[in-house]
Amino acid sequence: MRIVVRGAVWFGLYIFLILFPLMVGAVFREPGGSPSILIDLAAALGYIGLALMAFELTLVSRVNGASSAFGLDALLQFHREIGIFAFLLVLAHPLVLLLSGLYPLIFILPLPTVPWPIWMGSLALGAVALLILLSVWRKRLKIRYEVWQLTHGLLAILLLVLASVHILSVGRYAHLPAVRLIWFIYFVIFVGLLLRYRLLKPLQLWGKPWRVIENRQELGNAHTLRLRPVDHGGFTFEPGQFGWINVGRTPFNLEQHPISFSSNGDIPSGDGEIAFTIKSLGDWSGKVVPAVKPGARVFVDGPYGVFSMDREQGPGYVLIGGGVGITPLHAMLLAMAEREDVRPVILFYGANTVDDLTFRDELEGLVQRMNLQVVIVLSQPPEGWTGETGYITGDVLRRHLPKQYKRFQYFICGPTPLMDGMEKALPELGVPADKIHTERFDMV
Repeated sequence: MRIVVRGAVWFGLYIFLILFPLMVGAVFREPGGSPSILIDLAAALGYIGLALMAFELTLVSRVNGASSAFGLDALLQFHREIGIFAFLLVLAHPLVLLLSGLYPLIFILPLPTVPWPIWMGSLALGAVALLILLSVWRKRLKIRYEVWQLTHGLLAILLLVLASVHILSVGRYAHLPAVRLIWFIYFVIFVGLLLRYRLLKPLQLWGKPWRVIENRQELGNAHTLRLRPVDHGGFTFEPGQFGWINVGRTPFNLEQHPISFSSNGDIPSGDGEIAFTIKSLGDWSGKVVPAVKPGARVFVDGPYGVFSMDREQGPGYVLIGGGVGITPLHAMLLAMAEREDVRPVILFYGANTVDDLTFRDELEGLVQRMNLQVVIVLSQPPEGWTGETGYITGDVLRRHLPKQYKRFQYFICGPTPLMDGMEKALPELGVPADKIHTERFDMV
């Protein structure tokens, strides 16, 4: 309940901050100052669109209060969706102005006769269009994640500067002292968040490095990095959470990635050791991670996420994973085994082949230590395989779930088709929506 209240407070604050400049402008505007209601509508669309873009940074700057209420993966997804929505609002801004008849069509053309403040607005619109295009089409354009991350940040700053200049020089409300004061305060907040995200946080991490003590090859074309803190106590985390790992020489390196912890977050050994299991899915995970040597220093920012059994108590658990999605589920199982938790757990684990079953041997050992049933589903089973085949479906679940399955908590992590399929199949089986928990990591 506290998380729900916290989420409502944060979302309410977000909406208030987005609309506040517009409300101030409406209160302090001069009576009869607008020649058309379409002009007011266009101004409102521009203000709201820019405010949404300005506060986009708060969604990805790892503010603990917001990320603990919603989960950073959910915030990243919201960041993407709200960015597209803000672009549509900003795009509608000049279109409505043209419809008003007070602005000639020639203003949208890059001609020297067009006033320079209009130019600033057009350039801002072009910058946000390019930003959205590169984000949506990054994988198709084969842009490396690190290159995209750098250009994404630079374009975001550029469009906010251009749009602010446009508003302050043209805006019908921006000449009001109260509105100018609000925009100045927002600018200070934006700069503060940027400095915290890009300067203060890396400096903090620099003083708390980690040392790689093992880089172990796993089944499923994955590697497990075991880390120990260097001259600090490390941190505990809830099973299922994740951290941002940076294997660069300094924490200012842009090449940082969100990876679920695969170890027990309680750290029972007392040495602060943590582990990440990373599947080869791209340049970083397929080339950089396998080359990391024991003794290397890395930096970890965490923990983050709300995908944890510790936050959702129940009489039993159903864990559904595919591919490297087994990682946070493995951490949950380790924690339950170490705590001698006797509640029943059913793990549905989907993979292509037997050799793709990361943690296969560990799972066999956990079956002996706890009340665990493992149901393996192979899409390419070997000859003589007697287990489930194909993919994890509602029928597969129905064959193995106990009678009281509607009371269990469900945690799902894996490829998008698996996630989408389970979010449809589980409600059809009668599982309440509040007992279904998923985690997605699709950065763009």
